[in-house]
Amino acid sequence: MNSTTVGIVPKVGDILVSTYGYEACIARFAKVVAVTKASVKIEHLGTIENPTSPMTWESRPNIDSTGGTVQTKRFKAIGETYSVKDSSFSTFFPWNGKVINCYNYH
Repeated sequence: MNSTTVGIVPKVGDILVSTYGYEACIARFAKVVAVTKASVKIEHLGTIENPTSPMTWESRPNIDSTGGTVQTKRFKAIGETYSVKDSSFSTFFPWNGKVINCYNYH
């Protein structure tokens, strides 16, 4: 069974988030701008950061930002959600609408 044909599939307008970091948590956001049977086109969004201390902050997507890099990526359905590989060290998942608590202890 093809994993891209079962479970939840992406929709145009979905906001995605990936987090990464070594002794850090950095958030990146993207918006789904097109969907095919097995892939999505995502546009990278800017990030709005609200400092909470010298080394921590809350991140959320700047949904009004446009003109980011658009990439075509395959998606993978995972039960009640799906993922989109961001890079070799991070993966996008649908954003739940809550701020992402980030930090950098370097």
